[in-house]
Amino acid sequence: MDETPAARNETVRPKRSLRFKIGVFFLVVNMPFGFGGGFLAAAIGVKKGQPKFGLVLGVGIYILSWIMLGLGIWMAGPEGVQLAKDLCKKWFGVKKESSRPVAPRCR
Repeated sequence: MDETPAARNETVRPKRSLRFKIGVFFLVVNMPFGFGGGFLAAAIGVKKGQPKFGLVLGVGIYILSWIMLGLGIWMAGPEGVQLAKDLCKKWFGVKKESSRPVAPRCR
């Protein structure tokens, strides 16, 4: 008997395009790339004794990270942005806040 996935109570996952996957990758990688690259550029500038080189390299990496963010949003769309947020929360252990207010504790 041929049953559809919906009839078997299975979750149907849509097939993701390569553009979507690359966009989500850009969204997830952009922040570590920007901060890590900026730190690395500053360290290289200090190590070489040329702080201007480190500054220019850091600014270039920072601008590139913003370009990655823009491309990621454009390529993945709103669904990809939400997926990237969920992945970052999952990987970095950010817990969702409860929707109900919590009363302050009195001592």
